[in-house]
Amino acid sequence: MRKLPSFSSLRAFESAARQGSFALAAQDLHLTPSAVSHQIRGLEIYFGKPLFERLTRRVELTPDGRQLLAGLSRAFDLIESSCADLSLPEETESLAVHCTPSFASKWLGPHLPHFMQQHPLITIRMSSSADPIDLIQHEEIDIAIAYGAAKERSGVTIEPLGTEVIAPLCSPKLLKGNTGIDLNQMANFTLIDSQLSPVTWQNWFDLHGIKLPERSRLSFDRGSLAISAALNGLGVALESTRLAKQELADGELVQLGKTTFRPMIREMHFVCYRAARANSRKIKAFRDWLFSQTEIV
Repeated sequence: MRKLPSFSSLRAFESAARQGSFALAAQDLHLTPSAVSHQIRGLEIYFGKPLFERLTRRVELTPDGRQLLAGLSRAFDLIESSCADLSLPEETESLAVHCTPSFASKWLGPHLPHFMQQHPLITIRMSSSADPIDLIQHEEIDIAIAYGAAKERSGVTIEPLGTEVIAPLCSPKLLKGNTGIDLNQMANFTLIDSQLSPVTWQNWFDLHGIKLPERSRLSFDRGSLAISAALNGLGVALESTRLAKQELADGELVQLGKTTFRPMIREMHFVCYRAARANSRKIKAFRDWLFSQTEIV
């Protein structure tokens, strides 16, 4: 017979450790906070040592608690994977994908018909927000596509979705036929900021060794809005050519200094999924498809 503490107390511990709160663990497990506290106290009595430091509004793991969590996370991942293998065929299930609104509208949405044609039995459930998603806390999400950076978490696999060119983009109407823009002329344009982008105009001007002009700029909290503003002739946006691919192909936007300015190449989007589900057929199909559609610069 295995000598183990109760499974319910281990679940309570894992949930509280993952979320840093007995109250959140209680919500997660549909228990009262006092019940969670009682189960964890029983676990501490079993091991004869404290697992948490009780602070005013949160709890923090002790070194022994961190050691236990590391082992339990691996064990729970294996349990989840084993249970998933016995579930209904995943090709008939839905796949929950979360990403930023700009990536959803400017890149993923236009490409999705291709995936649906290849995998007609997988239903995509899309959600989007500018805020990063923690897959450990949002178990309803299968794959998250993070923007700018992805927070490393135990049990979560993070892969950069290739590299992207970040370049000054504007409407050809703004140039009035002058296609040979040099660095000094950049100070004459209205610059458009993408507030959430980790690559700023300051970075671009520093790269080219010139001073960022001290003049008013337009600012948007979505890359898609910055691209739209450039499309309407309001100024020059510093944005990913991946997100503006269609507008560039149609000639509605042009990339300034494509052959003369120094390129800015960055990893901007990251594919995130639980390591325990890496071999899930629906997740693997979507992950592999994403990379097959991504132009690696």
